[in-house]
Amino acid sequence: MKPKIVVITPTYNERDNVGKLIPMLAEVFAKLPDHNMQLLVVDDTSPDGTAEVVRGLQTQYTWVHLLMNKGKQGLGAAYAKGMQYAISELKADAFIEFDGDLQHNPHDIPKLVVAFDQGADYVIASRYIKGGSIPVEWNFDRKFLSVVGNWVARLLLLVPKIHDVTGGFKLTRVKGYGENLSFDNLISKQFAYKIQFLFEMVQMEAQVVEVPTNFRPRELGESKLMSNEMVETLRVIFMLQMNNPKMRQFVKFGIVGAIGYVVQATSLYMLSRFDLAEWVLWGGSAELAIISNFTINNLWTFKSHKISGFKILLKFLQFNASSVGAIIIQMVAGSVLVHWFGAEHRQLYLPLIIVTLVIPYNYLMYTRIIWKTNKKRT
Repeated sequence: MKPKIVVITPTYNERDNVGKLIPMLAEVFAKLPDHNMQLLVVDDTSPDGTAEVVRGLQTQYTWVHLLMNKGKQGLGAAYAKGMQYAISELKADAFIEFDGDLQHNPHDIPKLVVAFDQGADYVIASRYIKGGSIPVEWNFDRKFLSVVGNWVARLLLLVPKIHDVTGGFKLTRVKGYGENLSFDNLISKQFAYKIQFLFEMVQMEAQVVEVPTNFRPRELGESKLMSNEMVETLRVIFMLQMNNPKMRQFVKFGIVGAIGYVVQATSLYMLSRFDLAEWVLWGGSAELAIISNFTINNLWTFKSHKISGFKILLKFLQFNASSVGAIIIQMVAGSVLVHWFGAEHRQLYLPLIIVTLVIPYNYLMYTRIIWKTNKKRT
């Protein structure tokens, strides 16, 4: 039996665009004869007669379906309703999110389908991988919002391997994945719904694949870009991460690191008042910060993996041994920076070294060697 793939397209006042889109999809679907391709238009009762255009084309294209919403409820709400309908009524094996404003290229749909056939559970048409792009016609503000907003979302969602997390052109496998999305508990009913669904797919350990796409400028009608889109995206990310144990642990780790920074900065200042070699200043202050970090992390950050009894001495020695790398990093980097730019800027070098070099190293050591949070407790 051919896999059924439903392309879901929400519309509101897209009369002209949808009249062009459906014939274009007919050409694309004809290139996928081994799949049962369907289109589901979810219309928010457009006053311009978008639904009438769709109904007229249904007589020519039997694979076109129309689902009506009572009034404008938001892009996310329309997609969620369409996804539920595609799963329960159309019995889809996969669905594709595809905007009706012709900014998504329908000729890229086969790329997503091929990746699905090869085993991908979540296929993202990516603007930010080789071969992908955003429109050159966009002004600087919109380009900045798109690029920086996507970069910030990747960072805060802790998904560095996914290059495009804010795009809306995606394919989702239904069985085991799409059927388990939180359709009835959307944090945002607007554009940022996509952040929630991507986060949930990653949490379900879906196999994510990105294929390149060239995002196109809107041909007709008004752009859907909202001035507060980034704010809404950040709100959704914050709500999602509040319940994410890994993020809570990382935040605690950061707080402990800040305390360690204060300890080290203070001790570095105090030690610098003596006639000591640079490597002694940096090594000694780093060791005091390490003692502080070990104690607080053991009692708070990694409380569920807390070390106690005689083992705490052995683990502290192991902790110090694993922290030798951090001490060496600081001694070398600190001494080099002082040699190049002078000793008067030590307090500026310290946060730079810690943020860019020491924190990534320490977090890796702490979670993989000392508290071993990557392993299940027995």
